[in-house]
Amino acid sequence: MTEQVPLMKMRQGYGDTVIELAKKDEKIVFVSADCGANERKWFYDNARERLVETGIAEANSAAIAAGLASEGYKPYLLNFAYLLGRMYNQISQSISEDAYPVSIAAYYGGVWGTGGRSHNCVTDLSMMRAFPNFYVYAPADYWETKTLIRKVDQLGGPSYVRLSGVPTPTVYSQEPEFSPLRIQEEGSDCTIFCHGTMVYESLKARKVHNLNCSVVNIPQIKPLPEDQIVREAKRTGAVIVAEEHSFIGGLAEAIALLLAEKYPVPIKKICVNDLFPLSTRMEEEDIYGKYGISFNNIAKAVDQVIKQK
Repeated sequence: MTEQVPLMKMRQGYGDTVIELAKKDEKIVFVSADCGANERKWFYDNARERLVETGIAEANSAAIAAGLASEGYKPYLLNFAYLLGRMYNQISQSISEDAYPVSIAAYYGGVWGTGGRSHNCVTDLSMMRAFPNFYVYAPADYWETKTLIRKVDQLGGPSYVRLSGVPTPTVYSQEPEFSPLRIQEEGSDCTIFCHGTMVYESLKARKVHNLNCSVVNIPQIKPLPEDQIVREAKRTGAVIVAEEHSFIGGLAEAIALLLAEKYPVPIKKICVNDLFPLSTRMEEEDIYGKYGISFNNIAKAVDQVIKQK
């Protein structure tokens, strides 16, 4: 996996699919809070009556999306991940409590970004997992983003899809079938559970370091595919959880709690520490290594957890 792979934006996969769905479904409405350039332009040019622009009133955008959903529309709401904090009360009271089918997506989830430590968000999963009635997803690449947007379109309830803000390596060459858990590679020494950008990073760790481990993509963060996770943990007897998110409130915490109750095994987390990530530039090298979540960090954790079996 040292060869060059195509880089594509998850955000592009989101926009391509929302537009594709909106062409076929007049109930789809796009709610913008000064973002979503491609999506906003398509709705403005082709279905202006289905575009709601709130400017930088992000909290209002959540309340408006809930109102539209209550009238039978299917709102798609896009923003920066860090702005979910500004919308939190409105998401809770206007969307979550009544389980309205609002499809929320947010980008710059992770350590990449040039907006400064206020904008690079590694706490969004902890926020969105806490909402009752919400489905929470994190795609591995452009192609899986398209799969997940088609999935949330059929849910009939509120959802959150986490997107990276920069071009990321493609894991798939076409849209995969939806699955809450997907075994990418099989091995017997341990299991690496991962999502988002860490799917590629985990596959790279396996190949570069010649690891005999399973790599398991979990795009459905909530509800967790619990039985499948426990089954895989029983098979290998040791677990790594890798994610471009704080170790507080993300997939690592969810899996650790699950296995503590159902099937305790040695487990190690490869996550971002309790901090605000600083700005990064595209030309900077080893950003994941800087935050302790690179393929080399994953391989080191695999060696450590195997010794604890």
